[in-house]
Parts: sequence; structure tokens; C-alpha cells
Amino acid sequence: MSRTAPPSPAPASFEYRLEHTPVGVVVLDPGRRIRAINHTARRLLRAEAATPGTALLDLHPPAARVKVRWLLDAAENAVDGSAAMVITTLFGSLVAKVSLLDDDGYCLMLHALGETAMTAAPADEAGRGRLLKLPLLRNGATELIDIDQVACLSAQGHYAEALTAQGRFLCPLSLAALGQRVDGTVFVRVHRRHLVNLRRVRQAQRQDGRWRLMLDDGQTLIPVGRDKVDLLRRLLAL
Repeated sequence: MSRTAPPSPAPASFEYRLEHTPVGVVVLDPGRRIRAINHTARRLLRAEAATPGTALLDLHPPAARVKVRWLLDAAENAVDGSAAMVITTLFGSLVAKVSLLDDDGYCLMLHALGETAMTAAPADEAGRGRLLKLPLLRNGATELIDIDQVACLSAQGHYAEALTAQGRFLCPLSLAALGQRVDGTVFVRVHRRHLVNLRRVRQAQRQDGRWRLMLDDGQTLIPVGRDKVDLLRRLLAL
């Protein structure tokens, strides 16, 4: 007896997708600091560490702050107290709409565009295996470089900044995710904001009881957290 394949499910209707599209919500005080934020907004903005009192602009790299500031300013000057725009981030496109609240605060709503499912948490980035190449935003494109060309990775809002021989460039991964995917015997978390490639360390300096690492460019100094000193001394035989 021949078997027929089950029919493919019909694509979801626009109404269904609209009803089930995750919506990120951020409530800001009049000073544009976070008053409340939902879980979806944290995922869409890659802002897992955002807490009440954090300035919204501080969650974005300098190049993106101009757009975010413009959106908030536009809502303040609009007749109906609202403004919207499509924001292209390193992770995809978002529709962002801002409405003024009665207390002069703001309500920011975020919708992901396209078919991309936003159900996976950013922490899933840490489970994708060891990084061989690092994606960097450079000259409007994503450039891939060998991970061993990176001297240091530093937190930059909800992204990371990579220091290379060619300069500093933005990486579309959080420092927490990078810490799970680089070789932990080479890249060491010497500070809550810095992962350092120990092969690129030239000097270890101690001044007033605090340790710092000078990288092989002869200029960059990276602070060492007090809770990381013992680990660092063991790794560098200090």
C-alpha cells in the first residue's frame, strides 16, 4: 500500500504572525533612563544587563546613539507625542516606536521585522562552539578576522569592542558570549569589562596595589580586577 506524504502546513496568516510577534517594551523616565524593561526588549536590544536607572543611550555604541536620540526628540516635538522609525542593528531590523507618557517619560516599543524568530535567547550564542573567526563591523560591512589577531575584547554596551593592529572595531557579540566561545587558556577575563589575549601582553605593572597589563602595542593598559590578581599571577608566573 502506497503512502502519501502529509500535506505541508499552510503558512501562517499575517494576522496570526502579528498576534504572535514578540513586542519589546521599555519605559523611560523624563531623563531617558530605564524605569522598566520586559524580557523581550532585553533580547531584541541584547541588553541583558540593563537595570532601572541605566541611560538608554548607554546601551548603544556611539554610532547608534544619534538615531536613538533623534527618535526620542522627534516624539517630544510631534503633535501626537509619538515617533517611529526602522532601526537596522547588527542583529537585524527593528521597528521602534516611542510615545510620550503623562509624566513626560517615554514608552518605547520594539518589533522585529521579517520572519526571524526571536525566541532564542542571546545566551544561545555561547553554545555555538569555539570561535575561529571574529566578526567585526568595519566600513559598513562585516569583516571576519582570525581570533588570534585580537589583543583585547572590551565590553561596549551590549556589544564588544575588539582591539587589533588595525585599530578598534565593534563586534556584534556580547562580552559574556565571547567569553564562552574563545579559548580560555589564551583569552582570560582579567576584569569584568575586559578579555585579554595573554599572548599579546608585554608587561604586567603594579602601582599603588593595583595591577595593569600593557599590551604589545606599547600603549594600551588594561586594568586587572582585584578578584583576578591571583589567577593572573599564576598564569604569568608573577
